[in-house]
Formats: sequence, C-alpha cells, structure tokens
Amino acid sequence: MKKTLMAAALIGAVSFFALPASAQSQESLRAELQAALTGNDLDAALDLADRLYNTARAENDAAGAGAAAYSRAEILTAQNAHEDAARAYEQCEDQYRAISAAAQSLQCALRAATSLQSAGKPGNGLDKLQDVARELEDIGQDQSGFAVGVYMALAQATLPPKFHRLEGARSKREKTIAYTNKTMRALEAIGQATSEHYASALMLRGEAQEDMQDYEAAAASYKAFLELYPNLPNASEGVYENARNRYQITQSEMDDSEDDTFTVTGKDGEEIVLTIERKREVRSPRAGKETRLADGASVRAKITLKADGRVEDIEILSSKPNEKYGESFENGVKHWRFIPPKGVSGTDVPPFEYGMIFYVTRRNSAERREMLARETRPVR
Repeated sequence: MKKTLMAAALIGAVSFFALPASAQSQESLRAELQAALTGNDLDAALDLADRLYNTARAENDAAGAGAAAYSRAEILTAQNAHEDAARAYEQCEDQYRAISAAAQSLQCALRAATSLQSAGKPGNGLDKLQDVARELEDIGQDQSGFAVGVYMALAQATLPPKFHRLEGARSKREKTIAYTNKTMRALEAIGQATSEHYASALMLRGEAQEDMQDYEAAAASYKAFLELYPNLPNASEGVYENARNRYQITQSEMDDSEDDTFTVTGKDGEEIVLTIERKREVRSPRAGKETRLADGASVRAKITLKADGRVEDIEILSSKPNEKYGESFENGVKHWRFIPPKGVSGTDVPPFEYGMIFYVTRRNSAERREMLARETRPVR
C-alpha cells in the first residue's frame, strides 16, 4: 500500500506540472514515465525523466523541461537522494523562471530549499528559503497561502537549540519570532486564523520568546495557543499538556516568590488552605554525575497527610518522561509538611493531587557548563 501511494503521489506531480508537449517524443517519454511510476520502478522512471528533460531542453521547451526536472526531483526525493533532488528542483526553478511562470518557479525553489535541509545543508537551505521569501514580498504575495509554508519553514529553520547561548543565538530567535508573526499575518489574510498552522506558529513563537527569557510575551503566546488548540479537529492531549507545562513555566519565571499555600477541597466541599513547609528540595534525577535534563518533565501524585500535616503517603499517578522523576519528587516531598489551619487535623484533609514540572533554566548559569534543573509552581 505504501509503495502504491508513493507511486500515485509521483504520478500526480508529473500530471500537475506537465504541459502539452511540442513533439511526439516528449509525449511518448511522458507516457513511459507514467507507466514506470505506476509500476513503482523508480530507477526506470528516473532514467525516463532524465531523457524527457534533455529532450525538452533540446527543443527549447522550458515548460516541458521544468516539468521533467520536477518529476526527476520527486523521484530522487523518494529515493532519499536529497542533494541530487535539490539540484533537480533548481533546474525546475530555472526553466520556469525563463518563461516567467512565477508560481511553478517558486514552488520548485521551495522544494529545493527543503531538500537542501534534508541533505544536511541547513545553511544552504536557509539561504534558499530567504530568497523565496524576498521574491514573494517583491511580487506582493507575502500574505498568500504559499507564503504561509515559506515563513513557517523559515521560522523552524532559524530557531536555535534551546540551550544554545553562543553569539548570534538571540538574533536567530528574533528572526524566528518575526517569521512566525509573518506566518500568522498571512493566515489571517486568507481567513485561517483558527487553523492548525496558526496554532503551530503561536507555539513556535512562544518557544523562541521563552528561550530569549521574554517570559511575559511567551506566556501570552502559550495562552493564545491553549485557547485555540482544543478546538482543532486533530488536537492531541500530549501537545496540549506540553503547551500547558510551558505556560506554567513562564508564569513561574515571572514570579520568583515561593507559593507557600495550597488550597484543597474538604470532605464537605469546603476549601482548606494548607501552608507548605518545604524541608527538602526536589532535585532533578541524576545518572552518575550528570543531571537528567528532561526539560518539561512532569509528575503528578496523590498525597495523604498525617494529623500534623506531615506526609503519610505519596502515590505517584504519572511520571514523565520516566519513573525517575517520580522517585525524585517522592524523595523530596515526603519530608515536607502541608500544615492545615488551626483546629483542622491533617487526617481530616482528603487525599489530594499535587504535582510539579521540572525544567531547565539558564539563570545564574553563565559560568556553568551544565544547565540547572528546577521545579515550577505546583500544577493545580
């Protein structure tokens, strides 16, 4: 089934770009190419696409050559020959540009850029994407549906790794934010401001803002994502949970003070405010001498109290990405006290859920080789 679908996709690409041939030889070669793709004979199809391209070039048929080059590039992509595919897409771009076919030439240029990235040449791919973006702006198509894909690709390509602090990282993150804003403006212009693409742009912008330590802006982006995402048809609980965690992290960074109280619901529905006395820090798990830096790791647990507010029992309900975080949570929190108000015994407090998010911070770590891990506010 997978091979059949691949063949169908390649045939569709041939049909989309193909134009009436100026000679019977091209028409015959195109028919043979379609047959080879239908049979999933990619080697034969590649040879036929080469011959079709050369024939069209010899006949000065730029449209036919562009279509053949595109077919050749798609076949090479299917064979994971991404660098060769990039060159073929560039041939396609050149041929269509020669006859001022802007839509086709820009499509080929975009595919060349993504092929260069897949070939392990992110710098070349980025340069190509930026060329496409500039051309879109020059011809007034920077708020089109096509521009959405270009700007989103640029946003993803410019965002450096989360803990990258080398010179130029801030500038790259600023570019990511600018490209996500352009993505969203284009989506708004075509009436897709409540789409999955819009949500993706919000999330990516929030990540760049958080990495720049602009926590207020990041919180606003994450909040907008959380309001939009659940309404999407393919919404994932895991994606939503990750965004919710990032939002709480930014909230935590904006408020350095410890939250020393936690409100639970009593047996009769009344609110009981517990005062938290932290007697031991919750530390990130370690593997040998190295801290496990699983940014965004989370733990949820059910806690039962003794009469004086000391912890009687901790039941780990979830520990992500592995059980080590639950163990670290338990090793720290079992020494805490959740002191009930005067006149209320801890045994009168029903078992309650409590949780934490572990995340990495750069705070005070300029001289450290290893990033620090710290807990957030409790997950309410």
